[in-house]
Amino acid sequence: AKTFYLHFDQTEAAVLAAIRDLVQAEKLCDSIVKLSLLNEGAYSCCYVYPRSIDSPDASVMLQLCTQSVLNERSLLAGHKTHNYMEAIYLKQLAGIAGYFDLVRVNTAGFLTETSLANLFFVKDNILYTPALSTGILPGVIRAEVLKAAIKCSIPFEEGHYPANSLKTATAVFLTNSSTGIVPVRSLTADDFSVAYETSHPMVGTLKSALNEAREHTSILLNK
Repeated sequence: AKTFYLHFDQTEAAVLAAIRDLVQAEKLCDSIVKLSLLNEGAYSCCYVYPRSIDSPDASVMLQLCTQSVLNERSLLAGHKTHNYMEAIYLKQLAGIAGYFDLVRVNTAGFLTETSLANLFFVKDNILYTPALSTGILPGVIRAEVLKAAIKCSIPFEEGHYPANSLKTATAVFLTNSSTGIVPVRSLTADDFSVAYETSHPMVGTLKSALNEAREHTSILLNK
């Protein structure tokens, strides 16, 4: 709101109250609550609405995309907006080619994210994820996974990694608010194809920690 000069005068307590009212009114269970701040002339309106939780396959296949790069210098970089057209188109291209999604690089050639998820990979028992400065979205589940890594004493690093870093990774997974943690079983690029462990112990530990965090922060009808 500050970045794009959107007027927003609601308090955190008011927004949380609106979320609780929605949950109770709709009797929501196992749903995600979304917030959208829309400009309406001289004012802005914050909409609170539910979305169902997606249930992807146990593991997915990805394709490395180096043709459509993410512009980390864009004024929209790092901000979640309703300008989804490019992401939707890339996801469609991935599906047509037989993949779940595409892994993108930025203008500098560093790994970023997929069309709809943040990216993590494991190498030598260290957890890696592209830094926010690569132009990625600061995903909610991405942040929770990093908190879980600290809680579970898992070493991790946020940085700038070339695409071939995924060639030697042991495990790869995606994070998204509607899917949680999704293991990747393979990645295909122009010059290499690699398979990953889909039941890596570190990923299992992070999944368990994420489930605990979700239980702790969820809004329950009996509260």
